[in-house]
Amino acid sequence: MLTPGDTRFACDGIHTSPVCTIVTTLELEGDVDPDHIRETLRTQILDATHENDDGRLLYPELGWTIKYYLGFPFWTKATLLEDPVRVIAEDLTQDQLIELQAKLTFQPYKLNAPLWELVLVRKQNNSGIVPTSIVLFRFHHTISDGTGIFHLLSKMIIPQTTEFTKQVSKKAGNLVPIRYLGMPYDFVQTCREGYQSGCLAPDKKYWTHVSDAFSPSEAISHVRFHMSEPIPFNTIRKLGERHGVTGTAVMHSAVLGALRSSFFPNNGGRIPSTITVETTVNPPTERNRFLGNNVTNGMYTAPIGEEDAVKRLLRTQDALTTMKDSTFSVTRALVVHAFGSFPRPIWKHVNKYNDAYERMFIGNLPGPEEKPNFGGYLVNEMSVMGGYCVTLLGLGVGLITFGDTMRIGVFGNRNLLSRSGQAEEITRAFMRELDELQVMQ
Repeated sequence: MLTPGDTRFACDGIHTSPVCTIVTTLELEGDVDPDHIRETLRTQILDATHENDDGRLLYPELGWTIKYYLGFPFWTKATLLEDPVRVIAEDLTQDQLIELQAKLTFQPYKLNAPLWELVLVRKQNNSGIVPTSIVLFRFHHTISDGTGIFHLLSKMIIPQTTEFTKQVSKKAGNLVPIRYLGMPYDFVQTCREGYQSGCLAPDKKYWTHVSDAFSPSEAISHVRFHMSEPIPFNTIRKLGERHGVTGTAVMHSAVLGALRSSFFPNNGGRIPSTITVETTVNPPTERNRFLGNNVTNGMYTAPIGEEDAVKRLLRTQDALTTMKDSTFSVTRALVVHAFGSFPRPIWKHVNKYNDAYERMFIGNLPGPEEKPNFGGYLVNEMSVMGGYCVTLLGLGVGLITFGDTMRIGVFGNRNLLSRSGQAEEITRAFMRELDELQVMQ
């Protein structure tokens, strides 16, 4: 049976209309040999066993699929085992690659087949530019969270070095034990503040929704997505040092400023003073397996109504500090695990109820500090796309650090991001917020 942390992602239509798929895209230098990638994948990951050589696979989830019995999801060995590396013969332009990424995000998984695949395709570049290849790693969220996926990608590095592989941590989050006494108060107080916060789009009268059995094309028509160009992460560090805050606070505050300028461009009186932001945090338990889902969400009230960029930054830092000291994320994890014991129909009902409220999610995806290789091919760029935004009444922002750069991705649907190009507009406004912080004291 699935763990409660994995079960929450198994309630969607995995084999019909999945929304819990994540597609990680890597851009590699040069032309890739598919057979070399297959062999590296087999030896480094699929056939890898524990160090004590007891025959147990390190990543058995990659050979499993999900079946349901009396409404409960169970892992079972996949019987439909096809080539996990699929090659697309024709070269694709950048726009075609984005379309492919979106299509893979909402493509149903085959019955009795593993819930992941690798897709290789060559990118069509202008003449004179070094050719590049694209790896699209599609997986269902029941298999793993972002930390586990970065671990898998690190196992594709040739040669294997401690410097790269040690960067995927299994450590627990920090929380002083005496704080557990305040769990009921923290949970009620955080929820209360969240309900009192404002929202980005108060008028939802004319919003449309996809059906439960949506097709990939229907889902894609609802999605609004854009990934920014990479910027030096050193810029974030220097801004944090200048203003005495963390790099996370710098990025979250810049996101708030970008949303403010995009949704409330005229600084009208309807700007809410705060909105509720959810973000990933490590629970106070050590990660006991490389894959699987071992993160929970914290929640804080973000000062989107603060016009001054520096004041907003400082208030964001205070809010993040309060969130990390709170036991809310622990209580939330316990609630999620409790619901994970219920059958699928109840989970679907809970998810629909939860998704009926506008939510703002900012996810930090910390990659390796140096640009790694994938099967020996240097990785130049990385991007991520998820399917939640097609049904979620809210907005997702991904902050991806990779090597010495970071990128911001904006995920939403056409209800909230009603203007064409609004997702890209938000990423550009994020850059302007960073520029503004650089000139302000």
